[in-house]
Amino acid sequence: MADALMLAAVLVLGLALGGLFVIACYATELGRQARFLTARDRASNARLTCGSRLPGMVGVVDAVNAELAAAEAERVEALRAADEFSRGLSALSHDVRTPLTGARGYLQLAREEEDPARKDAQLAAADARLSAMSGLLDELFSYARAADPDTPLELGPIALRPLLEQVLVGHYPEFEERGWEPTLTCDEVLVEADGEALSRIVENLVTNALRHGSGPLSVRARRTGEKDRLAVEFANSVAGSDTLDPDRLFERFYQADSSRSTAGSGLGLSVAAKLAEAQGMTLAARLEGNMLVVTLVVSAV
Repeated sequence: MADALMLAAVLVLGLALGGLFVIACYATELGRQARFLTARDRASNARLTCGSRLPGMVGVVDAVNAELAAAEAERVEALRAADEFSRGLSALSHDVRTPLTGARGYLQLAREEEDPARKDAQLAAADARLSAMSGLLDELFSYARAADPDTPLELGPIALRPLLEQVLVGHYPEFEERGWEPTLTCDEVLVEADGEALSRIVENLVTNALRHGSGPLSVRARRTGEKDRLAVEFANSVAGSDTLDPDRLFERFYQADSSRSTAGSGLGLSVAAKLAEAQGMTLAARLEGNMLVVTLVVSAV
């Protein structure tokens, strides 16, 4: 009996010592990993290693490394976005300064000009440049409002076809100047939207087609495979489609023309995307050869 008790005591003691040893191993490994994470430079690509094969420890290390990789990807994306914003803001500042400098020059000439006709022409040129600058500032204000989650929107049933017609007719002189005849294919349908916001989206899409397109604009509304969803497609050919990245088209300040030789701040489509998102709509773009197709998906009532 005494021998049995002694054996049991030895077994219990052995198990206790074994348990303490395992705990010590876990504590040592976790301490090593904690020191690594504390000392690790956040900008470093270094990853956690597993110094033992303790049960579950490899899984912990893999999970921590996955989080480190995700954090690194977010950091890189944040740096890229900050760089894009800085370069975009710098380019936009140039776009604002250019018409302002031109306006000042024409005003100076007008002050010194004695011929009434030439003076009027110089004042008109100055006014045109100030109007261009005002347009850029309006786009900045529109972007700020669209990006503000507290901007009030009143969703309700909106007749889609009359809204599309109104925007297209408003730009008809510009279409006529280019020799383009826009086409519209849309049934009489109601969509769930804020009328002013939807009108601004369409306005910006049509303006983009006029600024950067090289052929007539086609607007077509069609049913999607999803219930009560309607796709409104704005399509026209574009020059230099090989330099256009449809996936970046709705980014703030994005312009495919890196020389910024075309008008605009690169904010119009970004404003449209923000307004679409705020109304539960989606806005996407794709290239079909040299044809740019921008699709706005809305909810039909």
